[in-house]
Amino acid sequence: MNLLRVRTAAVAVAFLLAVYVPAFAATSLLRPALPVALALIIGISLCLALAIIFGLVRRGGNLAAFGFALPSIRWVAFALGWGLLFALGAAWLAVTYPSPAPLEFNALARWQQVLCFLIAAPVQEEIIFRGLVQTYLQNRWPELLAIRGIQASFAVMGAAILFAVVHLGSGWPTVVGALVLSVLAGELRRRSGSLLPAMVVHSLFNAAAMLMPSA
Repeated sequence: MNLLRVRTAAVAVAFLLAVYVPAFAATSLLRPALPVALALIIGISLCLALAIIFGLVRRGGNLAAFGFALPSIRWVAFALGWGLLFALGAAWLAVTYPSPAPLEFNALARWQQVLCFLIAAPVQEEIIFRGLVQTYLQNRWPELLAIRGIQASFAVMGAAILFAVVHLGSGWPTVVGALVLSVLAGELRRRSGSLLPAMVVHSLFNAAAMLMPSA
C-alpha cells in the first residue's frame, strides 16, 4: 500500500471520527434517556456528515456524485430481493448465536424502534458510510480487484470494514451481518449511483433483526 492510499484511508477514518465523536460526546455529557440519546447521535452525526459532503461539493463536484440521485426501478427491485434474502440470513445468525446488545433497545416503544431503526438509522448510516466515506474512497481509489473472475471494489470493501468495526461491541454475529449488509449496500450504491437502494437494504436488515424471535 503506497503513501497515497494510506493517506486516503486515514482521511476516511478521520471523517468517521469527525461525525461520531461529537455525537457521542454530546450524549455522554447530557446523559439523556435512551430515545433522546439515539436521536442526538443520529441527528448530530448526520448533520456533520452532510456538512462535510457540502464542503467537498463546494470544492468541486455535485451532490449526485455522493449518491443523492434517484436510481432506476431495477436497482430498487434488486435491493428488495437480495436485501431480504441476506437480511433473513443475518437475522437467523444473530438469533442462533445471541450476544448481549450494547443498548437495551427493547426499552423503546415499537413506534420508536420503527422510526429509529427502519427509517432514521438507515438514512443516517448510509449517508455517512456509502455517501461520504465510500464516495471519498472511490474518487481516490477507483481500482477494482478481480478475485476468481469476481470484481471487488476497494472503496466498497474499505467502507464495509469500517462499518463492521463500529459494530464490534454487538458481538461477532452482528459484525458478520454488518459486513454482509455493507458489501451489498456498497455494491448497490456503486452500481446504481444512488444511496436509495443501499438504504432499502439497510432497512430490511434492521427489520429482519427486529422481527426475528429471540432464541
